[in-house]
Amino acid sequence: AAKKLGSMMKDVAVLISKHIDDYAHSVNNTYKPGTLYKSLVDTEKAKGRLLYYYPLPEDTVSKTASEDSWIGWHNDSGFLTCLSGGIFMDPNGTIIPKSPDQDAGLYVVDRQDQVLQVKLPADCMGIQIGECTQILTGGAVVATPHCVKGASNVARASLACFIDTPPSYVLSSPCGGTDLSAADLLAKSSSRVPALSKRWKDGMTFGEFLEKTFQMYYDFDAS
Repeated sequence: AAKKLGSMMKDVAVLISKHIDDYAHSVNNTYKPGTLYKSLVDTEKAKGRLLYYYPLPEDTVSKTASEDSWIGWHNDSGFLTCLSGGIFMDPNGTIIPKSPDQDAGLYVVDRQDQVLQVKLPADCMGIQIGECTQILTGGAVVATPHCVKGASNVARASLACFIDTPPSYVLSSPCGGTDLSAADLLAKSSSRVPALSKRWKDGMTFGEFLEKTFQMYYDFDAS
């Protein structure tokens, strides 16, 4: 079932990539049509990950109002991520219709840096823009910082599928044609994640970018 869902997610992401290409070209005519689609259509780097978030201890929940208590704020560093809706379970592993704590679940920030809770319907999936797609499109689309808030006496599970290229793929941004310059691109980075300008240089490979990104997250303090 997980493989079937992951395969469908990859197919949908590839279709979405065509629309991203069209939009990126519409705002910057130096963007080569089909760039993202051609990068992803035949990729074998589609990685499914079944995510399970354990119930938090009650004393932990009572002492903090942190919205990222299950997983901290981050951007997806790759290209596109497909995400199923969350399934909630009681401490015995029985699936329940919804979380008893309505604040638990996925959170994102919008372009004004406002925090929003996202509740995906059971029959829908979300697709998140990764930082590599932000780079390729010259900032026409922007990676979305997100986190997951936890709760006590309830667990959460979901399936994420990361659609990426091989590590040797070169990350270059289009330039000229519009005001989407390299400076504008690098400025589009939330304070909740390590600055993109400190992690990416034009011509880096995907693998090099990931290595630099992982290093910076270990030492990053958003406060």
